[in-house]
Parts: sequence; structure tokens; C-alpha cells
Amino acid sequence: MPSSRSLSIRLSNVSLSASALRTVASAKASATARSVDRPTVRRAFDLTLGPGVTGLVGRNGSGKSTVLNFIAGRIGAPLVTGLCTCSHPVRLLDQQAALSVRVMDLFGVSEPLMDLRRAVRGEPTKAAFEAIDWALEERLWAQLDRFGLSDVELSRTLGALSGGQQLRARLAALFFEAPEIVLLDEPTNALDRDGQAMVAQALRDHSRIHGGIALVASHDRQLLDHMDRIVSLDPDGGVTVFGGGWTAFAAARDADLARLQQASTRIQRQEKQSEAKRREAAARQDRRARQGRQLRDGSQSKMLLDKAKEGAQNSASARISAERRKLAAQEGKQAEIARQIEVKTPVHMDFPEVSLPPSKQILQLEDAVFAVGGQHIGPINLSMVGPARLRVSGPNGAGKSTLLRAVAGEIAPISGQVTRSVSCAVLDQNGGFSEESGSLIAAAEQAFPTLAKAQMRACLARAGFRGDAVHAPVQGLSGGEKMRARIALLGAGPEVPPLLLLDEPTNHLDLTALEALEIGVSHWRGAMIVVTHDDVFAQKMAFTGEVSGPFA
Repeated sequence: MPSSRSLSIRLSNVSLSASALRTVASAKASATARSVDRPTVRRAFDLTLGPGVTGLVGRNGSGKSTVLNFIAGRIGAPLVTGLCTCSHPVRLLDQQAALSVRVMDLFGVSEPLMDLRRAVRGEPTKAAFEAIDWALEERLWAQLDRFGLSDVELSRTLGALSGGQQLRARLAALFFEAPEIVLLDEPTNALDRDGQAMVAQALRDHSRIHGGIALVASHDRQLLDHMDRIVSLDPDGGVTVFGGGWTAFAAARDADLARLQQASTRIQRQEKQSEAKRREAAARQDRRARQGRQLRDGSQSKMLLDKAKEGAQNSASARISAERRKLAAQEGKQAEIARQIEVKTPVHMDFPEVSLPPSKQILQLEDAVFAVGGQHIGPINLSMVGPARLRVSGPNGAGKSTLLRAVAGEIAPISGQVTRSVSCAVLDQNGGFSEESGSLIAAAEQAFPTLAKAQMRACLARAGFRGDAVHAPVQGLSGGEKMRARIALLGAGPEVPPLLLLDEPTNHLDLTALEALEIGVSHWRGAMIVVTHDDVFAQKMAFTGEVSGPFA
């Protein structure tokens, strides 16, 4: 690793076009079934990064992945203009490798590894014998072990691994042999607690031990709290650089929004005062005009009266004009502040009202056992009464989603009993919609087959989906948009489901949508069961209990 002082990423006069954002967004959606918000065209900006870990944040569609791909050299003009200079080679976390790719291929050492194995067997090698890296396989196994993959063969394909194992393998390859500059896009999305801690440790080691640069696009607030700095791609098209982690950044952001709201209130008060002064000046001018007419009807000379009238009118007109200019300036400031408040204020996710008696038994699982994929899950014993909030935790593959499916009635127990006395609704990473349905309105009709289309459209309109917006493809909607639409439809039927089942609801939400979901859930008066690896989200849910897997 070279001297850390010589390491740098420099972006100069960089602009992201709307087509660039759509191109990268479409690639991610098709490759990972993720959705994206409408792109935000970004003004030209400069950015210099040195050693340390930098968090890259912004709403879906703000350009985070575009920036990473530009730095990695995967896209350029005309989609992105400006100059990117990196002092050393860059590695980008590869989350789009084909499932047929082997683990060893991710490391880029397939040929050297094959040569090593040929040499060990005494067979001819492609490379010169003295060029054989005799410690290569040992280092590969050590790296896999570091990322919790000690039982995964190097020849195993990605398709044979779980989603969490695939991401661990990609991360192991990314950090192999201490690269100088690494770029990561949502590295903790499919990971459990152990995996999340592993990513945080790898980033710390890369920065503290090796002195490298890491740029991490993420909505994982726990991970972002470990950052040395935050780069925010703001919704107004600007870029903000903040020294410190997420908690400090969010506090500064909230203080800025509060300052804008206070300024808006102050200007509104000044506008009222200016309008009152303008009206008073106009009324005074009218009174003087009436007095002038009365005096002309009296004994004073017309010449003197006209001169006095002209002076008074000029003075009054000047005051009125000054107040009008002042009012126009205040209105301009107010319009700009209102625009800033609008783009910085999170969208709302308004949950419907529901009534659930505190003593009502809503769910009972008694020695329930389920068969899924040749594996038995259970026995599980669980009881919920009233508006309880239950967290389901555990490592990947522990049976958490199976438990939710069982509660929802999608799978029946092979032994034991499941009793649910209230209706329920599922909110998963796709908002509870099937992406195979095509349009949003079609997905809504599939989810709510008995609901009148007019009522369905009215609910979607209240969530911001008006007119032709209901025909937008579900796959093209952001996680926040899908969640917002699904929540709006909760209150569309004859009865609001008193029990919500949330399966990793934060996985594909940007930070703005995530915070909106937290605020919305805080007002929910029903019961809920939540599967989540997000400890920050969990802390804000005020859970009344927790069950932890594995349930197998």
C-alpha cells in the first residue's frame, strides 16, 4: 500500500445527466430487481476524497450508483461530463456477476490457482514454474474464512450460494490483497447482523490498517455511523460534504430544516406587516385626496392646493412603491425557502386508523411445525394479544420469513396449530406487490381483487399517484413509492387489517423513505410482526417483544 497521503479521488466539474441516471437505474433494476425514484439532474460539482471511509447518501435516483460507476470508469461522456482522477486503481463491489461465475473467478485468480494446483499434482503449468504463487490458495481460504465462508469451495458457483453468501463472497474478493481504493454500493442489503458487522470491520481495517480510500453508497444508518465523512447528493441537485457519521449529519440536516421553517415563519410575518403598511399608505393617500377635494370646494387657491396635493401624492406613491418592492422581495425569499423546505421534507406514509382492543387475542401458534424446501421449521410457540409489536430476528436462513408466511396463512403447519383471529396485511421489500403484475394499478387489483377500481384510484391519488401515474410499471417504482402505495391501500377495504406483517421493509428504501416509514409506523395503533436486521429501525419501533431464530 502506498503512502496514504498520496491516495486520492478527485472529481472536477462533474455533471450527471438525467439519461445517465436512468441508464444506471435501469441496469440495477433489471439486474437486482431493485427500483429507483425519478432521477434528480445534478448540478456540476467538485469533490476530493482522501484516505478514510466516506458514506455516499441520497434519495433513490439521486445519482449514487452513477457516481460510483463514473469513478470506476464504467460510464462517461455524454452520460457524465467532467473529470475524474484517481491516484491508484479502483475496485468496485461487483453485485451483477452471473450466477454461473465461480467463487475463484470473483477474485480474478482462476488461472494462477489452476497453475498452482497443476504444479502440486506434478502436471505442466501455463506459467513459468518459478512464477507459481505457492501461497495463493492459502490466502484465498484465509480471506473466505474472514468473511464467514470457510465451508464454501472455491469452485462453487454463485448460483449455489444463498443471497447473503453471494454478497459475502463478493466482499471477500473486493478486499482481497488490500486494494488502495474501493467503491461499494449498498454492501449490507442482504446481510444479517453478523454480516453487517463484518462489512463495518472490513471497512475499518481498510482505512485504519491499510490507509485506503472507501466510498460507500448506503442507507444502513448503523454502517453510516462508522463513516469519517458523509457526502450527500441533495434533492435540490447540490452536493453537501459533512465531516462525521450519520447521526451527526442527520442532526445538522434537521437543524437546517428547522432554521428554514423558522425563516419561513419570520418572512410570512414580515409579509403581513409590509402588506399592512402598504394598505395603510394607500388609505392615507385616499384620505388626503378626499381632503384635497373638500378644500378645493372651499376658499383656498387652486394653485396652492394642487401643489400640496402633488407633493402629498408623490410622497404617498413613493411609500407605496417602496412597500411593494419590499413585499415582492419578501415573496421571492419566501418562494425560495418554500422550495428548499419542500425538497428537504420527507414524503409522508400515512397509516390508516385502526382499533384493536388491548385484551384481544389475535394470534396463537402452538407447537407449529412447517415443511419448507425439505427442511422442518419449528416447533414454534407464539402468542400475541392486543396492539403488540413483535420483532423476529436471527441469522439468514433461520426461518424468519417462513414464520411470517405461516402467520399470513400462505403455508399450513404439518403439525401443531396456528390460530389467527384478525385479518392481516403483508408489507415486504416490494411493498407487498408482485412485480410480475406489470403496472401499479394491476398489482393493486391483484392484491385487492374485491376493491372497486374508483376507490383504489382514490387511495393511490392520496399517496401521490394521480392520473397516468397508476399505470407506471411496478418494477420502475422505488421501494419508498411501492411502500407508500401499499400503505395507502390498507385503508381502502371495508376493514383495516389490525395486524401488519413486515418482512425486511427497509431493505430497498432510501433514507428519506425509511424515516417516513418510521414516522408512519409510530402512529399505527394495530399489532405488527417485523422481520428486520436493521437495529436502528428496530430501536424506533418500540417493540413489546422479540423472538429469535433459528426456528429449524
